[in-house]
Amino acid sequence: MLMKKFEARTMKEALEMVKTQLGPDAIILSAKEITKGFGLGGEKSIEITAAYTEGGIQKKKFAESKMMDADRDKFQKISAKNQKDVMQKMIENQVSRMNQQATTIMKKTAATEARAAGNVNMNADYRRTERRYIDIDNDNAATATNYVDIDRENVTVAPRAKTNVPVTQAAQKTWNDMEVNSLKSEIESLKSMMTQFKPVPQNFVHGHPGAEMGVHYEYSSYYKKLLTRGLLPDVAAEIIVHAQKQIERKHVQNKNLIENWIGKYILDTVPVVKEANEQFHLFVGPSGSGKTSSLIKLASDLIINKRKRVAIISADTFKVGAAEQMKIFCQILNVPFLLLRSQQDWAHIIPHLDQIDHILVDFAGVNMRTTEELNYLKRMSPPVFHSMRTHLVVSTLVKDQDLTDIATRFGQFGFDDAIFTDLDKANTHGNIYNFVHTHKTKLFAFGIGQQVPEDFERATPERVVDLILEISKNQNHDSNNSNFSY
Repeated sequence: MLMKKFEARTMKEALEMVKTQLGPDAIILSAKEITKGFGLGGEKSIEITAAYTEGGIQKKKFAESKMMDADRDKFQKISAKNQKDVMQKMIENQVSRMNQQATTIMKKTAATEARAAGNVNMNADYRRTERRYIDIDNDNAATATNYVDIDRENVTVAPRAKTNVPVTQAAQKTWNDMEVNSLKSEIESLKSMMTQFKPVPQNFVHGHPGAEMGVHYEYSSYYKKLLTRGLLPDVAAEIIVHAQKQIERKHVQNKNLIENWIGKYILDTVPVVKEANEQFHLFVGPSGSGKTSSLIKLASDLIINKRKRVAIISADTFKVGAAEQMKIFCQILNVPFLLLRSQQDWAHIIPHLDQIDHILVDFAGVNMRTTEELNYLKRMSPPVFHSMRTHLVVSTLVKDQDLTDIATRFGQFGFDDAIFTDLDKANTHGNIYNFVHTHKTKLFAFGIGQQVPEDFERATPERVVDLILEISKNQNHDSNNSNFSY
């Protein structure tokens, strides 16, 4: 299979070029618009990539060689389908003529062999005549001898008849060659038909969604629904493949059963932090991810709902007004506030924290793209290696690829769980499950809005299932077309 590119001002002109040069059997692999312009005028053009075979070219040349000039021009102007029909008829006519010629040669060869066989029979008659003359007149030996001589001369006719044998072999060879050529023509025709299927690019031929990942046809609709919820293809396929293995074949039409199984699987595979009794809680993450808001919401939850004694420390000396804003919140909550300027400050702070249940440390937003940012986090961290938990705060609005990049970069410092903010702004929440599933980390909490502490929520598997499958949303809207139930 060969390929060739054509460029023209319009699609019609490009297709005409393909048909004229490569014949009607050529296959269009791709077509795209060239924005760089065409010719001196700078107009846009169309580029077509076509595939063809030598056999197709040869058939086109053969058909054109048998036409008059006027017929050849008409042939070039007709559609590709009509061209194929004309070429096929001409090839069939040529094969028919070759068969007729072979039949004629065979008939002539058979006639020649029959004449040769007649000469051999005449020689046999002469030999019988010779014996008859010898028996009748033994005294006329000379006469008999003359007949023998005559007969011997006639015997030489038989060898002459044998000269027809090579003629028979030549005819047979011609017939065999014609059969071979006919078979070759048929094989080329079959190859041409096969190439119409083989070279079709994959973006034109698709199986059902998820087929390449092992998703059965009956489950493809569930796979598609998980994709619309924001799950990555490989994560969604893993869930569906497990469903295929666990659910019996006879239940494949039971929609409610399959949807409930999917919800239960997500429920069982979402890791969350059930208890966070560590004394130190460090909040890290990219700038603008909502670290400070999450810290204030957690402090309010611990104070109001858990009745815990809390202190807040800010290590953010970069953002203008960050310390003053945090100080105001601490005054509202009536909790101690400390500003950390260097690693040495910990030596003065830690002795006064014995009676505090939880110390929440707010770091400046960093993107962890430089060694200096990593060193800042390490330098400002408390000098303790026990009873400490690090929360990575990220926004639900961030794409999966960017979340993976963030997890990789902050993995250098280390984090124990994740807090997802901006749940109220995101349309889908599948990236939450993608994150914990891919990076094998736990969920700690969610930030839903700006209100404190109402818009803070501890993470639970049930909440993740609801966010992904939109169960409560469908129930609130009394939807009759609910895609998932749980």
